[in-house]
Amino acid sequence: MKHTLDTLYCPECGGTNVQIMAWVDANTNKYCSDVNTPAETEDTWCEDCEDHTGLATLSELWERFSEIPINNDDEIERDFMCFPAGTYRFDVWHWFDERCPNGLAVDLMGENAE
Repeated sequence: MKHTLDTLYCPECGGTNVQIMAWVDANTNKYCSDVNTPAETEDTWCEDCEDHTGLATLSELWERFSEIPINNDDEIERDFMCFPAGTYRFDVWHWFDERCPNGLAVDLMGENAE
């Protein structure tokens, strides 16, 4: 799957195997609209977690990650998505970097692309 900054992720596991409820015309099967915008947790589903987890963009997940405390060994002190406490901070950064079309530094950290 090609990731964009608009790709939606499960905020619990970081997976993209997510669904959202939608209104569909019963006679034509034509998509009409999502149930709610923004999506409420009960209107979403993560196939990987098998639960209603909500949806989040990379920038929203990056913002949540900014609230995770980091110890002096550069390890996260609380679980974050699929990363348990004790994970090296840069392993989490690599997860983000792999999903950013222009790289983490440009897309989420505000550096200019050269």
